Amino acid sequence: MVFDLMVLAAATSAPVTVGKFNESAFPKAIMRERRIPHEELTARADIIMKAKACSFPGQSVDSYSVTVPYAVLVQPSGTVSKVIVHEVGCPDLEILTGQVANELSKAGDFKPTGAPGEQWYVSEVYYAHGGQDLARTVEDPNKVICEAPKHATGSNLALQRDCRTVAQWKEYRLQRDQYQRDRLSDGTNLSVTK
Repeated sequence: MVFDLMVLAAATSAPVTVGKFNESAFPKAIMRERRIPHEELTARADIIMKAKACSFPGQSVDSYSVTVPYAVLVQPSGTVSKVIVHEVGCPDLEILTGQVANELSKAGDFKPTGAPGEQWYVSEVYYAHGGQDLARTVEDPNKVICEAPKHATGSNLALQRDCRTVAQWKEYRLQRDQYQRDRLSDGTNLSVTK
């Protein structure tokens, strides 16, 4: 899906500018949260991080959390005339974010409001890899965090990546801990010796 996003984005894209910006500087901007293909985007971010194309203080290939804000300018006709991606010091992630913003624009995620002038929309793409360990450190319960890909059950070839929100990772940990407590309390952990 990400490849499809990029092919379509390249075909009919609004110009993408990368630079520093303050989200509050956009007049009457509408904030948007988007559900995007986190599994595929994290896989792309993994490639970027493993290639050491970017480095972020305190983060590694195995555990990173990078938020890339962007803004989209929509004309009254519905045409997207500009995409601005916040500079985070990683051109490859900034390009990927611009491509995602353009594709979301084409999919109709940013629509004119009916006002006579242009409208800014502000959103972000969140790249996170680290699974439940990273989820313990992230405060926003809606952020999606992925684990490293693992072999699918019953397959030596197929890989699958587990992506969950911080809240889902916390619930998963609680259920796993409860399961461990239940196993310890029902005697199944005891060995019989003669």
